[in-house]
Amino acid sequence: MDKKKINDEVCSDRIEKALDYEFYKVLFDPVRTKIMAYLGANGARSISEIAEHFPQDRTVISRHLSLMNRYGILEKKKKSREYIYYLNAEFVIEKFDQTTNSLKELARNS
Repeated sequence: MDKKKINDEVCSDRIEKALDYEFYKVLFDPVRTKIMAYLGANGARSISEIAEHFPQDRTVISRHLSLMNRYGILEKKKKSREYIYYLNAEFVIEKFDQTTNSLKELARNS
């Protein structure tokens, strides 16, 4: 393996550690971005209320919500028989801050 390839791999590893690829992949899916914008503009909503505003089937929206909840992008509360989802904006902002700080640190040490 040549020196340039080793340096490229080391740099790639450092960037991967600075970023949480899975989180950002979940966050920036086009449908999930629209769900996030909808909840940000309209506040907490049930799965039914959210699904009414999207062309995808309710089960597809439900899977998106579940994944976003798993990654901390959304929080949910049980209200009688339904779950109410809301945007966890503080967590998302904190994640952006952590990523920014990690990348700045990486740039300083390059």
